[in-house]
Amino acid sequence: MSRRDLVWIVPSGIAATFFGWFGWRTVKIQFLKSGPNAQPQWKQGERVRIAELAELDEVWSFKYFEYPLAAGKLPCTVLRLPGPVPGGLTVEGRHYAAWSRICTHQGCTVDYVRNTEAGAILYNYRSDHPFFGCKCHFGAFDPVQAGKAVFGPPRFPLPRIRLVAELGVLYATGHEVPLRPLESLRTTGGGAGA
Repeated sequence: MSRRDLVWIVPSGIAATFFGWFGWRTVKIQFLKSGPNAQPQWKQGERVRIAELAELDEVWSFKYFEYPLAAGKLPCTVLRLPGPVPGGLTVEGRHYAAWSRICTHQGCTVDYVRNTEAGAILYNYRSDHPFFGCKCHFGAFDPVQAGKAVFGPPRFPLPRIRLVAELGVLYATGHEVPLRPLESLRTTGGGAGA
């Protein structure tokens, strides 16, 4: 093999490897996302008052709250939805669900994006209804699909928070397992949670 052949073969091999990896990554990100379980597995936790039902009087109204864990306080969101979702709660024909606000990609905090036009610009994701957006890597999660990752690098849905209602008040009583990415970091031995 001559030097002239190497000058052509080596860069071509590097380029082919890069584009092969990039193609696989694109398929993995766009088409191999895990959906939420229809019947979530709950880990019982502390009972925490999060909102009165009257505070969530309109569809798409929301409230941020914190749920206590052994490792600290977990930022969360409760949301009133237009229809029922797996893992949610229906009270007198009104539908509620709550999620962890920790992105399942790399642990950034997601925001509730109510303004879909601003969301299209800020998160590069267009939706006809509000969604959760991660500003670190432009991931998007759909509350209508029970928190499924629908855009960007996240592959797993947002973990749900278990809700109960009593005397017009919503309480959080536990969380879905695994609580990604926190529990997955502990089980794989990486990150600060190990």
